[in-house]
Amino acid sequence: MKLDLLPWVRRIFNGGIVRFKDQIVVVTGAAGGLGLATAKQFAHEGAQVVITDLTEESVSTAVREIENDGGSVLGLTGDVSDPQQVADNVDAILAAFGRIDVLVNNAGIIGRGPTETLPIAAWQKVMTVNLDGAFFWAQTVASRSMIPRRAGTIVNVASIAGLVGFPHAASYVASKHGVVGLTKALAVDWGQYNIRVNALCPGMTWGSNLSQADVAKNPRHFIDRELRIPLGHAGQPDEQASAVLYLASGEASYVNGLIMNVDGGQIALSSGHNAPRDGAVTNDAKQKGQQ
Repeated sequence: MKLDLLPWVRRIFNGGIVRFKDQIVVVTGAAGGLGLATAKQFAHEGAQVVITDLTEESVSTAVREIENDGGSVLGLTGDVSDPQQVADNVDAILAAFGRIDVLVNNAGIIGRGPTETLPIAAWQKVMTVNLDGAFFWAQTVASRSMIPRRAGTIVNVASIAGLVGFPHAASYVASKHGVVGLTKALAVDWGQYNIRVNALCPGMTWGSNLSQADVAKNPRHFIDRELRIPLGHAGQPDEQASAVLYLASGEASYVNGLIMNVDGGQIALSSGHNAPRDGAVTNDAKQKGQQ
């Protein structure tokens, strides 16, 4: 029987194998949570990392964290929903490094509230950041670097909300379903250029879409959701980041158009939510009341 020692070697050397040595890796929305964890792991595996986020302060803090871990990183500010700012950032990256090998479209926001009263501006903001931002970055990087070089990998961070419905989050659910569809379209269009495009769909994850403040607002909801996760707990940003690195690595060289949920089994069971009722009476309840 052939023994595969590679996983054990990785554990022994705590990530000593550098899958991304000298690669130029861009991670958007990387000032915290999943984005920062992903940038750190890429840097740990030898990549020259470029991170982007909205404010200079948040980017500077993240840059210091990565550098303190021994990583090589360039920090840029910019709004992913502004195509000119995206183009300016790509210009800066290409001027500094000449190419982009990996793009991780992680930047995103969530909007919550009753769908029937959702302001149009709030809908547009979530859609523009989550879906348009991923498209702007992917199109600019592909056309300016990956297609001419006939090489590249894009990982779009969607959500399990891109696979199922969440209550009172219509714009988020729609935008993440859009990211899933965009991923499939780009995988089909750009496979001919040796560009692989895949999507990660994280479930409930600490430090990304879940914080202690969120739990404090509605502890019962958090408890109920965790009970619905087959593994019994929310995920960690590093667990999501490891999946991103796999999708971007040579180990996934024939993986293209994959929609990977990393959710502790939430989708296998359900979306992890109870269906909203808002005091409405179901048809079954009406029928029972009439009997």
